[in-house]
Amino acid sequence: MREIDFLVIGGSAAGTTAAEVVRGSSPSATITIITDEKHEQYSRVLLPHYTRRKIQREQVFLKKPQWYQERKINLVKGTRVLSLDAKGHSVRDDRGNEYRYGKLLLAIGGDVIKLPVPGADLENVLYLRTIEDGDATIKYAGGAKKAVVVGGGFISLDFATSFRANGVEEITILIREPYFWANKLDRGSSKIIVDILGKNGVSVVAGEETAQILPKDSKDLAGEVVTKSGRRFDCDVVGVGIGIKSDLSWLADSGIKVDRAIVVNEFLETGVADVYAAGDCAQFHDLIFNTSHALGNWANATSQGKVAGENMAGGAKVPFETASSYSDSFFEGTYSFIGVTDAQFADEVITRGSFELGKMTRIYIKTIGSVMRIVGASVINHPMEVGPLTSIIKGKVDVSSHKEQLANTSFDLRGLISS
Repeated sequence: MREIDFLVIGGSAAGTTAAEVVRGSSPSATITIITDEKHEQYSRVLLPHYTRRKIQREQVFLKKPQWYQERKINLVKGTRVLSLDAKGHSVRDDRGNEYRYGKLLLAIGGDVIKLPVPGADLENVLYLRTIEDGDATIKYAGGAKKAVVVGGGFISLDFATSFRANGVEEITILIREPYFWANKLDRGSSKIIVDILGKNGVSVVAGEETAQILPKDSKDLAGEVVTKSGRRFDCDVVGVGIGIKSDLSWLADSGIKVDRAIVVNEFLETGVADVYAAGDCAQFHDLIFNTSHALGNWANATSQGKVAGENMAGGAKVPFETASSYSDSFFEGTYSFIGVTDAQFADEVITRGSFELGKMTRIYIKTIGSVMRIVGASVINHPMEVGPLTSIIKGKVDVSSHKEQLANTSFDLRGLISS
């Protein structure tokens, strides 16, 4: 039995940030991070830049071994935790080691959802989550002429851009939805993205669900994707991006409440004594929007890791309060999602811009209490609006007197920040 003051499960953004914050407040405490990764912390945000050959592999890594040594943080790599005894304040890993903790942070992130079809285990059927995935993307895209991408969203755009950067000539994205990113965008915003993809030799085929992946003559490599309707697409490499999900099955008998993710309050406490959760695996009570949800992005994980570390270390409790945002680029296009971009949550959605203008912002309006607020926005090809919208959302600004002006692209959103 190993006695640890602060035990962190997960060594990425939330876990490493929390450990660093705890060390700053508790210089003599014992801190251990257990991660199933084989490496020190690296950036998942920088991973697509590596696969697009914009940066070198070593630039993806954020921490070196000496960083942990200098802070006396014990990093246990390549190890998966299998069980939690919350009453006994202990966990057991896949090597048979048992750790007794004073306080525990669950920051396990998420795993890619594997494509559940025959042939999905072929060597050149790729995912994009780990540094090894990045290595494989560069390896199999190099020399490939045709690629198929399964899924429509963040990762499919990363794959399309990365495949093109590695010389793939013909790229097809297969989506089962009626149009690209149907769960996040309206048809107009989606059309802008599809238009940019088309100009870069990437075609989007909607309403097609993958049924199987057939091998080439070598038997180990994918050579054809077959859809449920019977359409066939030749390929030399396949990229899959259909979502991530945290494996929480090992928490079944722990007493920790699990819904879509690990349920925590605004202080990132699970409700089980001395156990916290942060990052992709945490479903938190959002003080800005008065709702409960999980957010799967790097900025959110880092922010939650900071708050979790402060609360674990003791002192006055700090609530987690933020308007999460995620931005990225693909070819010559950009996109951002800020706050809650859920039409069912919002009372009304207002559109700024158009396909003809080549840029579009969708603003999500909801009255909370007696205040009409902007609670979220999707921003396509208009990055200058991201900053003002983020400030407006965080500031809980009452926009009722300006609502009719929001659709006008000449109306300067910055005027709402001080209103």
